[in-house]
Amino acid sequence: MKLKVGVIGCGGIATGRHIPAYINNPNTDLVAVYDSSVEKGEKIEEEYGVKAYKNLSEMLMHPGLEAVSVCTPEMTHRDIVIEALKSGKHVLCEKPMALDSKQAEEMLKVAKKTKRILMISYNQRIYEPHWKAKELLKQDIIGKPIAFRSFLSHGGPEIPYMERTGRSDFFDKNGGNGGVLLSVGCHRIDLIPWMFETQITEIMTFATVLDKKKSNGIPIDNEDTAMLLLKCQNGLSGMLYTSWCVYGCNDRETHIFGTEGVMKLFEDPWSIAVYKKNGEKIFYDLKKWAARGSEGATEIINRFISCVLEKKTPFVTLEEGVQCMKVLDAARRSAKTGTWEKVY
Repeated sequence: MKLKVGVIGCGGIATGRHIPAYINNPNTDLVAVYDSSVEKGEKIEEEYGVKAYKNLSEMLMHPGLEAVSVCTPEMTHRDIVIEALKSGKHVLCEKPMALDSKQAEEMLKVAKKTKRILMISYNQRIYEPHWKAKELLKQDIIGKPIAFRSFLSHGGPEIPYMERTGRSDFFDKNGGNGGVLLSVGCHRIDLIPWMFETQITEIMTFATVLDKKKSNGIPIDNEDTAMLLLKCQNGLSGMLYTSWCVYGCNDRETHIFGTEGVMKLFEDPWSIAVYKKNGEKIFYDLKKWAARGSEGATEIINRFISCVLEKKTPFVTLEEGVQCMKVLDAARRSAKTGTWEKVY
């Protein structure tokens, strides 16, 4: 018997990742969608033959519906996720989990009370260079890791929006969802503790608006670029750069510095290069994984399905999701104070 699933929010993330993943997974049956834009919902209904609802509560009552993806803007995550959990549904929530850790903790409490699975879609854990690096770190291939620098940037969310709609008002409408730190940096704030098996304890942040403007020419309300210094439990320290102002390509390299060498992720589009202190170089060509297209972007959805069907612990646990939000809270406090802030 297939798992009956639904998708809440029918924007680019849903149509590019969640909906195709559910359609293509042999263990799921996509039966319902909802979007505040009736037109978007009806378009999905016409294309895939699923029921499009005009009311979220009615959608959650669809006969036999067991699990949903929440693909709406982050300012809506808490309320929608809580409603879905209380209706008895398992939930995969797009990143970031919420706007802050207080909202995230509310979501965690409801998930535990309802005994439903709530998983956060931090898909970069599944990208081959990342989990391969985690594996190599356990093998001490570069000795003890002592520092890192990580980049995750692109040209901005308004670009695909403008290409799709022809409009320049993305930031006018989405200012309440936070800036690049919350939207993009959250991926690395999740990835670093997972990859190094440690916790971020202190943070120093510089956040600014370099280039992004609203349609009236006024700079956007939240940062389009953030630069962070991080301290971790085990003495590891590092730098993180995230931006919506990297035009022409996506920047996603991570360099890890160890006592016996350096590991470079994504140096040659889809690879890991290890440079040993003794002069040896080891290259891991992972391009065959890149050919999978949206790789971890859809695989995270398959992981969620497996967790529900097999009653397993979520691939991204709720506690990890909340901890990520606590680090982001500290980062934003630091951006305001200009000082080191502890994560608590």
